[in-house]
Amino acid sequence: MFVVNESNLSDRCIPSILQLRSGQALLRTGQREYRPRNPVSTPLYKIVEDYWEMFINTYDDKFQEKYGFFRPVVKSEMEKYLNCGILRNGFIRIRCPECKEEYLLPFSCKDRCLCPSCTAKRSVLFADFIANEVIEPVPHRHLVFSLPKIIRPYFKFDRKLITLLSRCAYESVKEICQSLFEKSVMPGMIIAVQTFSDNLGWHPHLHALMTDGVFDENGKFYPLQHISLSYIKGVFEQEVLIGLRMKELISEETIKLIKSWQHTGFHVHHETRISAGDTTRIEKVASYLIRSPISLERLSYNDQNANITYRGKRDIYNFHPLTFLAQLSLHIANHGEQMVRYYGWYSNKKRGMRRKHGILNKPIILSEDLTDYQKSCRKRWAALIRKIYEVDPLICPKCGAMMKIVSAIEDDIAIHKILSHLGLLNSRNRSPPPVITTPWEKESTCSFYTSDYIPDIEVYCRDI
Repeated sequence: MFVVNESNLSDRCIPSILQLRSGQALLRTGQREYRPRNPVSTPLYKIVEDYWEMFINTYDDKFQEKYGFFRPVVKSEMEKYLNCGILRNGFIRIRCPECKEEYLLPFSCKDRCLCPSCTAKRSVLFADFIANEVIEPVPHRHLVFSLPKIIRPYFKFDRKLITLLSRCAYESVKEICQSLFEKSVMPGMIIAVQTFSDNLGWHPHLHALMTDGVFDENGKFYPLQHISLSYIKGVFEQEVLIGLRMKELISEETIKLIKSWQHTGFHVHHETRISAGDTTRIEKVASYLIRSPISLERLSYNDQNANITYRGKRDIYNFHPLTFLAQLSLHIANHGEQMVRYYGWYSNKKRGMRRKHGILNKPIILSEDLTDYQKSCRKRWAALIRKIYEVDPLICPKCGAMMKIVSAIEDDIAIHKILSHLGLLNSRNRSPPPVITTPWEKESTCSFYTSDYIPDIEVYCRDI
């Protein structure tokens, strides 16, 4: 156990208590109090806890052919998720200096793909960053770029190809913008890659937040009166096919086959137009760009018959837990894999040059007299909870005084003593994987499964 203050508290010791859709805000003696989530009660946690070891042990035999080689990042992310929000793995103590009211906040896994809670916090942080530090006060458009099914597997087995998609999308928009103006101009684009569909299948597509206009070299903005989505789609299609052909992944015959179809499968959809200065709408779209592949509200798990139900926008999908984990593992990004890229006026280079010359998008106004470290911590944590729940997690629910972080507990002996004293140590440990007998045989009688991804259940049962 060690005592910390704002000057030596590391990012590891800042818990992710911004548990969107999982945490609760309640009233207590006239003050709103935030109550952290209980991760072990969620269906996703129970599924991973019950089946992740069985999934890892059977992956090579049952799923490798359809989902690719098992990536080590999948195992590490699952283990991190199982330790997220668990008091036994460490926590910080927050205490009121006036009335000595105190509560514990567990560490989070800081995951960006598997954990819905940490992904939700990350999306809010990202939206706040985009709205306050990247976006210019000009109109914007939200575009979606999608691919035909015939070429989607290439991006599943070689995830580095996703970089090609983002570049092709930007070049298609840049080309049409430059064709409308005689001078050298560029749009600003933020492109996020999403790999999941409504049924958690492999569906790589792009969400782009672009300026509804272009900037010249002096920063003057020229609005677009009209933008041709069919022209953008044509250029995007050509760029992607040429890129795959240059990498010798497809042949000229495949390109001719795709182009011979009435609907090639390439599509560019205009989701919405955002007015200049509409920060609220910008934040909603930005948070959607990096949303979690799975929603806990749509997920239900019946551990008695080993059946998982996931409600899509239109249909209801049933999965066996191992197949569910296999599909979910597809959407875990590799370490260092960029899922968001900035182009044109919003590129890192352009923003860095403007910052170097003292040209900022928007000043960040903080009303409180805090240190730089305190500003960053409260921006990432307390301020964001106030923004979502309209509740300040550092306000004492008893006396209303400002609470303080007094210590970060990571030592196993100290954790054991504190939790034992508070009666929180006897929480359940991880249960062993369930013994699969008859529940596997019942799968073939379920209403329907995602036939594109589920293995032959009858063969699977015989092998077991």
